[in-house]
Amino acid sequence: MSSAPPDAPLPGPLPVSVPGPLPGPPARVPRGFAALQHRNFRYYWFGQVVSVIGTWMQQVSLPWLVLLLGGSPIQLGLVLSLQYAPALFFAPLGGVLADRVDKRRVLMVTQSVALLQAVALTVLTATSLIQIWMVMVLALILGVVNAADMPVRQSFAAELVPRTHLMNAIALNSASFNGARVLGPAVAGLTLALFGPAVNFGINAVSYLAVLLALSRMDPAAITRPPRPEHWASVRFSLAEGFRYALRTPTVLWPLVLLGGMSLFAMNFQTLLPLFAKYDMGLNAGGFGLLFATMGAGSLVGSLALAFAARGRLLLRLILGGAFGFIVFEVGLGLTRAPLAVYPIIAGLGLVSMLMVNSINVMVQNSVPDELRGRVMALYVTVFAGSTPIGGLLAGLVAQLWGAPAGFLLGAGAASFVVILVAWQLLVMGKAWTDAAAPPVAAG
Repeated sequence: MSSAPPDAPLPGPLPVSVPGPLPGPPARVPRGFAALQHRNFRYYWFGQVVSVIGTWMQQVSLPWLVLLLGGSPIQLGLVLSLQYAPALFFAPLGGVLADRVDKRRVLMVTQSVALLQAVALTVLTATSLIQIWMVMVLALILGVVNAADMPVRQSFAAELVPRTHLMNAIALNSASFNGARVLGPAVAGLTLALFGPAVNFGINAVSYLAVLLALSRMDPAAITRPPRPEHWASVRFSLAEGFRYALRTPTVLWPLVLLGGMSLFAMNFQTLLPLFAKYDMGLNAGGFGLLFATMGAGSLVGSLALAFAARGRLLLRLILGGAFGFIVFEVGLGLTRAPLAVYPIIAGLGLVSMLMVNSINVMVQNSVPDELRGRVMALYVTVFAGSTPIGGLLAGLVAQLWGAPAGFLLGAGAASFVVILVAWQLLVMGKAWTDAAAPPVAAG
């Protein structure tokens, strides 16, 4: 197994067997939903919509539970860090796994284990046995599961749709994630106020059944997998092969540098936003949930905007514009406390962050040959999720010393240096890179 040299043209799409639509949806759909023409992707997408609502309900409730248990900002940052730390070490191995095995079966295993983790969290919280150290252990378990799950999920869509619909599939996946990010936190804030966090954890556990059902209903024969060699290289060689490709391919390297810098310094909302809501704005659980829902609404708009974008050449502008816009909005968030100003700023942060993150995802995926997709997307997960533990601890430390607004301002300042560096690198080679990274776009 060998990768193409960095200056080689991108591989063309493999022959794809396109199954007929399920009864109900038409064979042709609006361009913004083109990937839903494909039966397996439709199952996967609808399953994700339900499951991610539960995920966001747990994501909102977990930091609030830590605060209810008397946790400090550092402990809050540690809990969230443990949830993502395994990705820093094990996601590359998950990428090797993604390139070697049946992704659908791997996802069925990882989602089942995540379901059991949510059940344990529900039972311990409902019986009032939960303690902060238990929350940390369960967060770490989920982190290990996600280290295997995320690289597989990131590369799975490419096996469910042809390359011409890959950009749309990525955007729709993000739209489902962010649509749930609107509904999940809004409902979670209400149920937190009325019933406490255990109910939200239980809803998340049940929601995993939707994605498991969707995976079980897929047609395995219609999943297009890259050819597998007769003899596998060692794990060490496989990891090095993916890393070398990313290092030598500018349309992979510099977007990942940007994503890592933004994630490390600026995108620490799971640590800072609960503290900001409770101590700086004086909000209750319902108001906290509404903050997350508002960010989700902005993110949904950003995801849908990319889903309807017809020109892949816009990717570079969306990446850089989203990054600079994020810095501006985050500085604004650090300087204001008035709710009438905070909510529009939060919505704007959600919008520009999704334009940036999803465009990076599309650019990277369209720069990678199918046989390396799992390993390169594992680097994407490592950079994105793996930087969260470090960033969460840094943000928690800053918040404990000077408050959450200082975390926003210092994070935006540090991230701006990364954005300027990457913008300079991208613009130097802008035309060549956008030509190489521009995905083919189907008419419908």
